[in-house]
Amino acid sequence: MPSTENIKENAIRKLIQELIVPDLSEIKSEQKVIKERINSLEEKIDSVDSKLDYKIDAVNDKIDSLKNEINSKIDFLNDKIDLMNKYNERLLDIIHPSQK
Repeated sequence: MPSTENIKENAIRKLIQELIVPDLSEIKSEQKVIKERINSLEEKIDSVDSKLDYKIDAVNDKIDSLKNEINSKIDFLNDKIDLMNKYNERLLDIIHPSQK
C-alpha cells in the first residue's frame, strides 16, 4: 500500500505536470496515432518496394531477352555477310582469274 508521502508526491507531480504541460495526455495519444500512421506508411513503402523490385526484374528480363534476340540477328547477319563475301570472291575469281 502506498504511503501518504508517496500519494502526496504523486499528487504534487501531477499538479506540476499539469501546470507545465497541460496537454501531456493528449500529446501522448497524438504521438501514438502518429506512430501508428508511420508504421502504416512504412508497410505501404515496403509493399511498393516489393512491387517495384518485381517490375524492375521483369524489365531486366525483357532487356536480356531483347539483347539475346539482337545478338542472334547480328550473328545471322554476320553469317550472311560471310557467305556473300565468299560468293563475291568466287565471282571475282571467275571474272578476273588470278594467277596462282
